[in-house]
Amino acid sequence: MITAQVAHEHVSHDPVFVAASIGFALVGSFAALVSSIRIPNARGAGRLRWIAASAIALGGGAIWCMHFMGMLGYHVASRQIEYDIPLTALSLVLAIGVSALGLAIVGKNPGSPARLLFSGVLAGAGVAAMHYTGMAAMRVGSSVHYDPALVGASIAIAVVAATAALWIAFRVRTTAQIAGASVIMAVAVCGMHYTGMAATQVSLTERLLPVNGADPITLTFGVCLIAFTVLALIIFAAFGGLSDETAVTRHDARPVPTGRHSG
Repeated sequence: MITAQVAHEHVSHDPVFVAASIGFALVGSFAALVSSIRIPNARGAGRLRWIAASAIALGGGAIWCMHFMGMLGYHVASRQIEYDIPLTALSLVLAIGVSALGLAIVGKNPGSPARLLFSGVLAGAGVAAMHYTGMAAMRVGSSVHYDPALVGASIAIAVVAATAALWIAFRVRTTAQIAGASVIMAVAVCGMHYTGMAATQVSLTERLLPVNGADPITLTFGVCLIAFTVLALIIFAAFGGLSDETAVTRHDARPVPTGRHSG
């Protein structure tokens, strides 16, 4: 069997899917931020709901959907690429799980540097694990290897990006701040993903290895429909909640009648 390393000119990224991945990173980051600012003041079941909403938006939307759209736009020479469903699902669970854990830890005391650092390292390692689990789900009919230096760089970027995301999540307040922070988070998340993709090396074989997995076109429609629906609901719920809180704050700020009359 003859094998050959794939040069960069034989690997391409579909610009439509690259744009979609950036879009998910932006929208997911925005949804995560508008829901994460509710966590510190929430209690009991309400706190758990906002942690879950923010984790789904950050881990499922900004990180995993961005990663998955980028993967769907990844082409190797003339090879057909399909995806292993169980491993793909596991990568989604990892992304949401580490995001929830990080948000829960930092959310208890957003001002603690120790909590932030611990959560950032934990979440960053989890994001990197999600990325390479997702890569392992790729069925390209060839052997896949990784450049150790770029893998290390992608993990470092993941830790920095996760730490920055958790720090930002509890410090923005206005819609303008949230929008600006969403751009920063999206750039960091995309930077980790595409550094990880640059670390990927595929060995082509003269004899194609069998490819078994889900068709990417089917996955694209399903993921986009579900993800944008969920993210839209999270944003709607978060802004609705913020409006309620603003109304309560204004009500509490009204002067309290003393019952005395001037005469």
